[in-house]
Amino acid sequence: MATNCDFGRSSLLAEQYQREMDIIAVALQEESQDEREERLNLVVRSWSHTCACFHAQLEASEAPAYTPSVAYARQ
Repeated sequence: MATNCDFGRSSLLAEQYQREMDIIAVALQEESQDEREERLNLVVRSWSHTCACFHAQLEASEAPAYTPSVAYARQ
């Protein structure tokens, strides 16, 4: 059940979020075409690295979980 404190905190967080989004919006409007292209190129180049890291973490976290069940299935 929500209390007045919860609503106050939620309102404060919403205001803080809106202020931060306003700052980002202004920065993006002031960004030049060259800066925009550079930022997008960084995202494109880093995407494959990001995917590789997530897949490696997924594989590492899943391996021990499947090992006992495979051993049990073979018995």
